[in-house]
Order: sequence, then C-alpha cells, then structure tokens
Amino acid sequence: METIVKLKRIVLLILFVLLIALTLTMNVSNIGSVGDISNKNNPAGIFAGHEQDAALFAGIYPVSEDNPFVIADFEELVFHLEYGTGIVVFGFPECPRCKNAFPVLESAYNAMNMGRHAGFRGKIIYYDIFDDREADNERYREIVGFLEEFLPVDGNGNPRIYSPDVFFLAAGKVVGNHLDTVESLTDPSEPLNDEQRAELLEIYKKLIEKVEDCGC
Repeated sequence: METIVKLKRIVLLILFVLLIALTLTMNVSNIGSVGDISNKNNPAGIFAGHEQDAALFAGIYPVSEDNPFVIADFEELVFHLEYGTGIVVFGFPECPRCKNAFPVLESAYNAMNMGRHAGFRGKIIYYDIFDDREADNERYREIVGFLEEFLPVDGNGNPRIYSPDVFFLAAGKVVGNHLDTVESLTDPSEPLNDEQRAELLEIYKKLIEKVEDCGC
C-alpha cells in the first residue's frame, strides 16, 4: 500500500512538472515583440515612461511631431533584440546621417502602415549608441554580440555599430539591416535630394516587407 502511495505521488509530481514546462513553452512561443508581452500583461501601461518620446525625438531630428519613434533604454533594447518583431535603429543626436535617414524611415513606416500593429511592434525602437560605444562598456559589447554578423569592422578588425544602422527583426531574428543612407550622398551634412530620398525609401520599404512576411 505504501509503495502505491509513493508511486501516485511520483506520478503527480511528474504531471506537475510537465504542466509547468508546457506553460513556459506556450508563453515563449507567444513572444512576438516587446509590445506583445507588455500588451498582454499591462495593456494600460504599455508605453509608460515613453509618453513624451515623440516630442523629444522631434526636438532632435527632423521628423513629425507624432512620429513613431520610441527612445528605448538598454533593457528594452536587449529584450527586443532577443524576442522582438519590428524596427530597431541606432543613432545619436550629433549624427548628420541620422538627420537624413530618420524622416525617410518614418515615411517608409507610414507607407507600409506599420502603425496598425499593437505594442512596440507598431513603433520604431531607437537607441542612442554613442556613450556605450565610446566607453566600449558591457552594454555595448552585449549589443554587438546580438548583431555581430551584420556589422562592419573598424580599423582594428572589431565589429562596430555605426549610425544610422536600421535593423529589421522577426521574432528576435534579424531579417535585414541598412547602414547609412545612399551611396550617392558623399557629404552627410548635405540634405538628401528627391531622388536620393526615393531611393532610400524603397530600401526601407523592402526591408519592412521582410518583417511583414515573417508570419510572426
């Protein structure tokens, strides 16, 4: 009788462990983006702390007042690189190429109706990479670790994040990226002309299509 009781307890324990494992697997499989998770757990506060980001971003870069850029902190960035679906861009305020690229990226976002997605997937995740890169700190090295195969190298042969570099992700996998603006713009302090803007717009739109085709 005692043996039967022990066996029942073992069976129940195994079933309990399997139930937990199944629950965790289902939760991970549902991760499409940072926004998806936040929306399920806290829909009212999904963008808590980011309410002023659009206005702040428009004060730095020549984009619209209601632009879709979210200024991410390190933890949000890493989570998106691990699991996210959408657009991640690296830049810094003094970068003249960023001032050329970001208005075009916003136009591509609008043209592809990216705002229809819930959560952070329906935004553009922006991270100011300058301080981390200059310090070559642990944060920078961790970010480089996610993106290394897509990065150019510096004079010492080390992978380096230049700006603007726009990454397009599907469930934590980079499906494409675009560095700088267009080759014909030799002086980054000069604005893009209409032809150059159209060229860059098409580049971004084609990369967004890869995100949209992922089925995530």
